[in-house]
Amino acid sequence: MSGEQQYVDLIFRASKKFANWDPENHLEVGDWGRLTTGRPRWAFWRPKRCVFVKEGNIYRDKIAEKYGIPSPRLLGEENPNGLTWVTSLNARDMDIPTNMGKQTPELADCSVKVGFQFVSGGGTAVLLMVNDSVTTIDPATALSRLLGEEALRDCVVVSETHRCASYACYLTSSRTKDIVIGLSSQASENSSSTEVYPKWVRTNRTGYFKGKADNSGERKYYPLYKLVSVRSDGGNTGRRSLENTVDGEAPSEVLPLPSALPPWMSSA
Repeated sequence: MSGEQQYVDLIFRASKKFANWDPENHLEVGDWGRLTTGRPRWAFWRPKRCVFVKEGNIYRDKIAEKYGIPSPRLLGEENPNGLTWVTSLNARDMDIPTNMGKQTPELADCSVKVGFQFVSGGGTAVLLMVNDSVTTIDPATALSRLLGEEALRDCVVVSETHRCASYACYLTSSRTKDIVIGLSSQASENSSSTEVYPKWVRTNRTGYFKGKADNSGERKYYPLYKLVSVRSDGGNTGRRSLENTVDGEAPSEVLPLPSALPPWMSSA
């Protein structure tokens, strides 16, 4: 399993959401398409890499209007400087030692920081988001109406996205026992300007780390999203209930569409 695949796998098992290996890739609620593992002959995809291939958007394609699916709701705007995180199941929050600033002096300048302890061997995944907001479709059962749309048969739909101003992704090595990660804001050393340039700081250099820090406050990264499968698996009553929809509300017996699975899980 590649590093990207392992990172996606660990975050999905903990959250039932897909970690975006390239958070700068723009995603919107309502995007629909397919999941693929890619093909070796396509140079821009690695073998066995999980890729969401967008084919359209239910709002721009007028599909949402056709089935009375409500517009997405935005949550979490009230905490512009907060730090949120998602970790794999083998990570635990850790109190930050008082002497950590001596070991890694840059941590003293971090406005936000958090520590994690890893309780078992093997890989561990951590995703940090600053100024995170969630866009979602409410109620989730509304998407069951898409079972009547032939064009979306066996496709997946983005039902929820996380957007943030800064992000950090970390995949540990088997030797890593703990880490503290913080976001530091410092003025440029070679400039008289008072403008600050945030950067991620961490206590451990093992494993794989990638991140972007931005001082604009603009939510332009998409590190996490949820996919649902447009399929009838026998347990979803959405198809037979479509004609019973009243005043745009889904009947009480309609279940949400099932969460989409990474290809290596669905084929297991």
